[in-house]
Amino acid sequence: MSYLRNHKLLLLVISVLLIANIGLLYFFVFNKPQKTQRPPIANPIEKVRKDVGLNDQQTALYDSLRSNQFKNMKPLFQDLTKSKEDFFSLIYQPNISDSILTVYVSKIGESQMALDLSTFRYFQSIKALCTEEQKPKMDTVIKQIVKRIINNGSRRPPPEKKDKR
Repeated sequence: MSYLRNHKLLLLVISVLLIANIGLLYFFVFNKPQKTQRPPIANPIEKVRKDVGLNDQQTALYDSLRSNQFKNMKPLFQDLTKSKEDFFSLIYQPNISDSILTVYVSKIGESQMALDLSTFRYFQSIKALCTEEQKPKMDTVIKQIVKRIINNGSRRPPPEKKDKR
């Protein structure tokens, strides 16, 4: 008993730590903070249908074009990835000439060009599905998609550039 009387400060510190641990345990187990959730992404086909006002036939054609585009793009992306991997593997080789680097960079450029041309033609084909009244709405949708492509798939706007004066 004299031990407890002599170490009141120690008991006070242990009590405070015990209460803090119980409080943290309660907070993390029972009172989890709400996570901010993004709204679910709507079906892209239905979103375009609603935004542009496509009819059933146009929607079916759009879905078909979209499916074919994804099938056609997969090998193009694989080719681009392979070209970049080959290029950056040159880092491990000593004394690489500029002409060799240029050949590899040209291959990357050709792969990227094929991707961009395919995407451009795809956008032309889906715009061709639209009536004259729908084309301005489709232009807006295409602009949003192009912005996402340019920003590497990000749904948020690109950071503002500050003027350096």
